Amino acid sequence: MNRRLSISTPEDQTIPEAPALPKLPSGCSWQDDGSVRMLLKKALTKETSSPAGKHSEDISELVFRDLTAGDIIDSSGLLTGGKRTLFLMCASSGQSGPAGEMLLRSMAGSDYIKATRIIDVFTSDGPMTGTSA
Repeated sequence: MNRRLSISTPEDQTIPEAPALPKLPSGCSWQDDGSVRMLLKKALTKETSSPAGKHSEDISELVFRDLTAGDIIDSSGLLTGGKRTLFLMCASSGQSGPAGEMLLRSMAGSDYIKATRIIDVFTSDGPMTGTSA
């Protein structure tokens, strides 16, 4: 016995579509967990030291995660917009502390601007009513 199942909705009711993800800058892509992967135009070198000696690692991409309310609150004590942006980039990319800040400060200017656009995606609540996206 074959059965057919059909689902219908009243004419005045529509099934909402999943919201579209915001557009990202070129070289960036959404990951399954909601983070954003950004390919760097110029690789960064992260240097660390330990009792075993110095170690350097080339980084060709960064992954940014959505910010938390705590990240935003913690950034509010910083006096300039540039310092707040750098703090939020460090928090979002997991590059924390002075070493993380130095790493992000060494990015190519175009990579830094691209990263600021990713932070904007995570902090934007969408277009204002009556405006176009």
